[in-house]
Amino acid sequence: MRYYIGAYYLIKLCDSNFGTYEGKKLHTCTTCINDSFFDAWSISWAENGKNISAETKTDFNLNEKMIKKIQNWTDKKMEENKIGWICTFADLETLVEYKNTFFAKAESEILSINFPESERTELLNLFNPEKTSFGEIGLSENLKKGITEKNDELTLGYDLIGIENSGEFHSFHCHDLASDLIEKFGIEINEFGLINENDNWTEMVEYMNDEKNGFESSPWFYVKVNKVTKKASG
Repeated sequence: MRYYIGAYYLIKLCDSNFGTYEGKKLHTCTTCINDSFFDAWSISWAENGKNISAETKTDFNLNEKMIKKIQNWTDKKMEENKIGWICTFADLETLVEYKNTFFAKAESEILSINFPESERTELLNLFNPEKTSFGEIGLSENLKKGITEKNDELTLGYDLIGIENSGEFHSFHCHDLASDLIEKFGIEINEFGLINENDNWTEMVEYMNDEKNGFESSPWFYVKVNKVTKKASG
């Protein structure tokens, strides 16, 4: 099956603090569970960028000088369409430049999320900026390009993500759903906390999108999570 690049993320893995996998590191790109080295605080005109919390400064070892440099860099890259809303890198090269410039020594993971053809088509339809009062999210901008996943990335597994109008998203882990999905669809959760490839993924997506099951009304998608294993250099 062909997969298309949705976005790259620079992730700081955190120990999950709730649910079945409490204390485990889950390789999902949702910031409900993990931290992103590139977030709303990285953008000068975003509300979080104007009022950066003390916790964020501590978590990422930020000072005012570094924040200013990051925001200046980000503003420029957004004008160049190298970065999308919210907190998505359009390509690996831009992410590597960011990492090497500001977080070269930080322990991090470079992950990408990739959409199968039918999920790509569905997202582009649902998040069409002409049909909504919101601006276009980075995932939509990237998927429009139709760039297929990179062959040299390591597939860690698959995630089910519920995407909000802002471009932020939840994982099935946010609802502690692993046991439920194992029972209903016979999935396996691997060492990365992700779903092993499963032929029942379309049924799982239908289940997540059925409002009577009590999940967020945001549309849910099935994505492949890849890890960039080659040494980042820019």
